Amino acid sequence: MTLPNFLGIGAMRSGTTWLDKILRSHPDIYLPERRKEVHFFDQYYERGINWYQAFFPSSAQAYTYQNIGEITPKYLYAPQVPNRIREHLPNCRFIVILRNPADRAYSQYGFSVKNFDESRTFQEYFNQESEVFMRGLYSQQFKRYLQYFPLEKFLILIYEHTVNYPEQALNQLANFLGIDANKFDRNILKQRANPSRKVRFSRARALAIRFGAFLQSKDLDWLWNIAKNSGMRRIFEQGDALPSINPSVRTELISKYELDITLLEDLIGMDLSVWRKG
Repeated sequence: MTLPNFLGIGAMRSGTTWLDKILRSHPDIYLPERRKEVHFFDQYYERGINWYQAFFPSSAQAYTYQNIGEITPKYLYAPQVPNRIREHLPNCRFIVILRNPADRAYSQYGFSVKNFDESRTFQEYFNQESEVFMRGLYSQQFKRYLQYFPLEKFLILIYEHTVNYPEQALNQLANFLGIDANKFDRNILKQRANPSRKVRFSRARALAIRFGAFLQSKDLDWLWNIAKNSGMRRIFEQGDALPSINPSVRTELISKYELDITLLEDLIGMDLSVWRKG
């Protein structure tokens, strides 16, 4: 049975699309081909380990890769996931990218504007959707994982450092996974993933996204992949960029996260003062 030896578990809206692209560019790493995010440990656990195994190469093919992994950003947040991972992948390693929680929340808002026809202001969205705030409470999420896995099993990248010093991030990834950093495709470093913007035909895009999720729930990934690769997606993505978060709103949000940031620093032994800067 071939199963992953590492997982990318989040955080959502914190560079996991970049992580997916850069890892896929390395010839010694395998990530599932037909689905970017498998969601086995949170959404589809009842389908069983054999269903999950089908996303990975056979035992005869697996030897050609040094690492086999999967990236599902919701794994960090879902409380039932760590114990499930321990049951099936007791020696698993984890890659986590953490972002200033205020910026992460605004990026999630931008994602909803882009993909789900969100019409509320950011303040309305944040105040009415409690899980948006909760997703930024990283210390609580890490505590759950550290009940089952030691801290040395985690590579924790800070989003802001990764953006400013991508070569350092590649070296950290390579050292953690035991691979050659020179084999990463550096062209990916020049790409910007998932920019938030107001799109044309927003309602049609929202329907398309929901239809894609429905197809994946029925294991019809091939049909959704054809639609995504048809060029239709580019039509929806034309539109104005979302304005930056209001600085005073950002400062207020950071203050709400201050206690959790301090707890996280103690928990993982990292200085997160970059998040406290304006």
